[in-house]
Amino acid sequence: MQLKIGDKILFKTDSQKGMILKINSKSKVTVKTEDGFEVLSSIKDLVKIEVNTDKITAYGNYFHQKDNKDISSKSFKRDKSVSVLKIDLHIELLTGNYQYLDNFEIVQIQLNECHLRIEKALNSNYQKLIIVHGIGAGTLKSEVHKLLRNYNLRFYLSKDAGATEVML
Repeated sequence: MQLKIGDKILFKTDSQKGMILKINSKSKVTVKTEDGFEVLSSIKDLVKIEVNTDKITAYGNYFHQKDNKDISSKSFKRDKSVSVLKIDLHIELLTGNYQYLDNFEIVQIQLNECHLRIEKALNSNYQKLIIVHGIGAGTLKSEVHKLLRNYNLRFYLSKDAGATEVML
């Protein structure tokens, strides 16, 4: 990791931030902590804070924290089977008069449905999401993947590439 004077850093072992004051050697630097103390530290114990990563938008447009809701004190058994939500984005299943729509309108309807169902899955106990976008030219698939990246969700294509599976 290349550090230079003035870089903002985070200590790996403490919840402490600071700024590089002096580079003493290849492995040691002097850091001024938020408290105003000067500390000699090993570079291995530091993480550089990149520009703009301290803002919530650095992690996607739809950053969602599933665990910040109040959890009741009731004990419950988790179902052994994985709960899966399947979203089929074929336009004939979403609207009846799709013949009169142009391609842009069709994709927007499909993406809106996908967005709503992702929100539903994130706000419930689903553990897996299967989004059926079809094989086609790949326009809908790439837009769905862009949407999933905005949510910072891990996903992968099915074997036939007609669906995307998401682990929540």
